[in-house]
Amino acid sequence: MAYADINGARLAWQQLGEGPDLLLVHGLAANRAFWMPVALALQSRFRITLFDLRGHGYSSRPASGYRPQDFGLDLLGLMDVLKIERAALVGHSYGGAAALEAAGLAPQRVSHLALLDTRVARLQPLMRLHDCPRISDVERQVAATTDHDWESLPQVGYLFLEAAARMRLAGLPLSARDDFAPFGEGRGAARAARAWLDLLETTTAREQLDEPGLEAARMAALPMPVLLMDAEFSRCRMSADTLQRILARPHRMTVPGAGHFFPRSHGPWLVEQLLAFLR
Repeated sequence: MAYADINGARLAWQQLGEGPDLLLVHGLAANRAFWMPVALALQSRFRITLFDLRGHGYSSRPASGYRPQDFGLDLLGLMDVLKIERAALVGHSYGGAAALEAAGLAPQRVSHLALLDTRVARLQPLMRLHDCPRISDVERQVAATTDHDWESLPQVGYLFLEAAARMRLAGLPLSARDDFAPFGEGRGAARAARAWLDLLETTTAREQLDEPGLEAARMAALPMPVLLMDAEFSRCRMSADTLQRILARPHRMTVPGAGHFFPRSHGPWLVEQLLAFLR
């Protein structure tokens, strides 16, 4: 692991493998280890860069700078530090939003863009409970520990993560249909839960994460092939539907029987699809 000082944040990063450059970008409340099984499977074909988003993992937690544009600039800044002129970008969840911002800011530096179950706030401002046809087991567990009226909330995503973090710190078990739950397992689960709550409580992240970001016209102008991969049981499909309509070179794929964290639950299958797309 190494560090790079970029845009007022210190980002932890690592590389493995050899070949064309590929950056894998994790989502909120996770860290670069989320991608390790996929990275290990791809390292024989690509030079893979993993990093912790600002405020996550071993990266620093600055007081501000949590807009989608900030994460996109961080990604491009890391490419500058590592002297990566052009790369394929694969982002899951909010990591996809960061990758999309980077592609819009510097399209000539992105050869391929893959957005995995990514909600784009510009296209999908709200994320409601009934936007998904099925509520997962872990969502039911988390909802049962709070007094919120989840059915009426206009934005369930971040509140779900916050409630899950508090559930973990209270010592309550978490399990998921996806075989992966935020803060659900491992020695670092409680530490990750505390870090997520600290991020919400001590920075501007809560106010800035949902800012709109890249304009739709700039998304439509993206020249590279874009893979839109969403789970069957996802609240992000509205974003993928709109992107499929406006992008010049979209490739759409739905992961049957999967939930939001399919990069972990369907890792080997995902590796095959990424290899086919990146060719």
